[in-house]
Amino acid sequence: MRGILLCLILLSLQARSQVLITAKLDGKFGLLDSSGNWFMAPKQDSLGTFFHQTVAFNNKGKWGLLHASGRLISPAAWTDISYEEEGKIAVYDGQYWGYIDLLGKTLIAPQFLEADDFHEGLAGASKLEENWGYIDSTGRWFIAPQYTFVAEFEHGLAYVEDDDEAFYINRKGEKQAPETKQSGNYRDITPSGKMGIRKRSGAWLLSPLYDNLSLRSGATYFFYLDGKWGLVDTTNVRLFPNKLDQIRPFSEGLAPVQLNGKWGYMDRQGHMVIPAIFEEARSFSYNRAVVKFNGFFGVIDKGGNFVVSPRFQDILGRFQKLSPDEEAQWEIELD
Repeated sequence: MRGILLCLILLSLQARSQVLITAKLDGKFGLLDSSGNWFMAPKQDSLGTFFHQTVAFNNKGKWGLLHASGRLISPAAWTDISYEEEGKIAVYDGQYWGYIDLLGKTLIAPQFLEADDFHEGLAGASKLEENWGYIDSTGRWFIAPQYTFVAEFEHGLAYVEDDDEAFYINRKGEKQAPETKQSGNYRDITPSGKMGIRKRSGAWLLSPLYDNLSLRSGATYFFYLDGKWGLVDTTNVRLFPNKLDQIRPFSEGLAPVQLNGKWGYMDRQGHMVIPAIFEEARSFSYNRAVVKFNGFFGVIDKGGNFVVSPRFQDILGRFQKLSPDEEAQWEIELD
């Protein structure tokens, strides 16, 4: 009995440690693990991106939701559906947005013209155009609708806009002082249209020499000049010349970059650690990245070796933990 119990515990831990991704083979979708084995057999005509134990599916133009085990959470009855956050999924009935839980039970009946995902217990929502506020988990207004735009709460603060200005608020809806908004270095543009990076004090960290700059990841920035991207550090040393066609966010220390029409991966020192040989390349998660090679999608490790051979018609998103309380820690930059 003890041996059986131990076996069950090990199987449970193994399942919890799984990372999964949506893949398409022979016209059907399923969930693939990081070794290339099917966790959910490819039987669905359409699947969305796997996220937090769930994956959306489409049937005759309507969306439903499946658990990673294949268990039906919600039938295909929704015009649109969002990702699960904090145990809640936003759903759209064709007229209004509401929320269901991971069992498919209605938590908040559809009643909102627009509705965002929950973060830190609150979600941005509106019942009138350009009249946003924040609701709690019961659907009641926590911060009354009064803004033209709202972003999610992060560390107790949220970015909002009204007709006159943009600013940050706390959970009481109180406007925060300007210094609360700018906690670090920030991009700034000169009257001549050139971009640089200022310190919080206002002094230039990176001189305004560039047409565009990515947000920082580590001690580096991607810079855009004369129609191409390069990499520069905070001492103004150009680690890679502006020869890149496209760039994508750093994740797990590597960034997908396009050079001469092909994709590879660059580290923060400006080294092309995985050569640009792919038709498509996505960010790393759990030491795996999806790439397209010779017309098919597969998965590589950080050495550039295929761990899942390129044989799939499509692979959607990035690898996600089966158990959402064991998420990866991301280092992300967004333009």
